[in-house]
Amino acid sequence: MSDDNIKKYGEVCFTLLNGTYITGMDIPEGKYKLVAKHGCGDVYSSNEEMGINEYMEAETKIDDSDEDNQNATEFSNLVLKVGDKITIVDSLVLEFSSKNANLTQSIVRKEIGKEVTLKKGVYTCGKDFEIGIYDIVLVEDGGSIEIETEGVGNFANSYIFGPDYKDIKEIRNYDFEIGEKIHIYGKNLVIKLSPSKNN
Repeated sequence: MSDDNIKKYGEVCFTLLNGTYITGMDIPEGKYKLVAKHGCGDVYSSNEEMGINEYMEAETKIDDSDEDNQNATEFSNLVLKVGDKITIVDSLVLEFSSKNANLTQSIVRKEIGKEVTLKKGVYTCGKDFEIGIYDIVLVEDGGSIEIETEGVGNFANSYIFGPDYKDIKEIRNYDFEIGEKIHIYGKNLVIKLSPSKNN
């Protein structure tokens, strides 16, 4: 057996924010403890067994006087295997830590798309920007964006970008398909689409 096929294991600790991540590409395979470090939002994984589907909130924002508050600040024993996806939404920033993660990166993300800066308006994938997997990054000011999927009727995902605690600063690994539209609201809101790289 060659050295290239030997898996290496070790400790890892990193933070992830709003976006979708693939195990083996963006996250090493392993068993994780998650801690909410900032903001709040949902986190869910594609694997049902030993996966996660939780609303989490950073401890600094939890009201101690509210005895009924059931929001999680930590989650232990999340098992992620190569190919599993994990999605974080809203302003939630999570710390992932593992004592025995697979340090051998097995999937390399090919950069697809071309960087573009967008201001207030409506932009269509395939016409105004190339099809691809992008990081959507706040450049200036604040406001909302909606991403409308063609053929899904009036369905659109809405995101609030800005500098405030609950605002989003970046969405990672958004997979734009042909015909999807970005509606950018906010007089001075500027966002950038950058082709996603491995995290």
